[in-house]
Amino acid sequence: MRRFVTYGLVIGVVCGAVLAAQEGRAVAAADEGYRQADHSLTDALAKGDKKTVATLLDEKFQWVEWNGKVHSKGQILEDLGPLAANNEGAMDVRTSDFLGQVERVLGMHHNMRFAHLWVKRPAGWQAFAFLDIPIPLERGEETDVPKPPTNPNADCDNPCRTLPYKPENEAQAGAMAAWLRLKNAEWHPNPEDWTAHADELHETISPKGDVFMLQHVEQLRKQRKLYGEHGADPGENVLVMHMYDFGNVVIQENLQGPKGATKPATWVMRLFVNRGDGWKIAMSAQTRIKEP
Repeated sequence: MRRFVTYGLVIGVVCGAVLAAQEGRAVAAADEGYRQADHSLTDALAKGDKKTVATLLDEKFQWVEWNGKVHSKGQILEDLGPLAANNEGAMDVRTSDFLGQVERVLGMHHNMRFAHLWVKRPAGWQAFAFLDIPIPLERGEETDVPKPPTNPNADCDNPCRTLPYKPENEAQAGAMAAWLRLKNAEWHPNPEDWTAHADELHETISPKGDVFMLQHVEQLRKQRKLYGEHGADPGENVLVMHMYDFGNVVIQENLQGPKGATKPATWVMRLFVNRGDGWKIAMSAQTRIKEP
């Protein structure tokens, strides 16, 4: 419990600093329709009302536990108990609206972090994906020196040049192109190019910790200064990719693993938005897949 409280305090301080840095930017309040849908889902889960829950979960809904175990909508409707219990006790909740099409909900519960995405369908708001992320056993200080690359000469085909997915439309193509630029800007540390393709509200949430947009940029600057153009290792290979578009917002879901791996090691959910100035990443949340 001490680890949980300490981590919560750290996150609170960091969030405050980030919000202060964005003081001049108008952040859209959560959609009232989403709030009603979220309340209705919580109430229906508590009452065991499968009919109502079914209307509030998107057909592609997935709940991914901290260990990478995936529950589909059909599996959840067979037994509401596990999701109902998981959905209780949320704290430090932060909700961000993305163009009235997607709501990003971040917070903590049950001694772990969560990232929830809701989408606006013609019939109304529905939960699209719930992801739980474990809290790091240790949190590195912001002043930590980035580690040098294990192999400065390593190539990065996947995910820097090719990906196992063909975009279905212009929105998905734009989001994918932005992500390829981001991966290259991480592989060959380029803080300027990375910043150009990252939304101000971007957060990276992983078992290693939480990194906000400005922190990520500073990390890239340090890597570039210390280790030069080849200052980072390539990202994990993408083994399976899916993309879903909602107007000018795109959700990406990936199964990833080390180079040469055939079994996925990481479940990742990303969010991209185009506010009229190009496609930019607005969230990357992931958890490690544990062997059963």
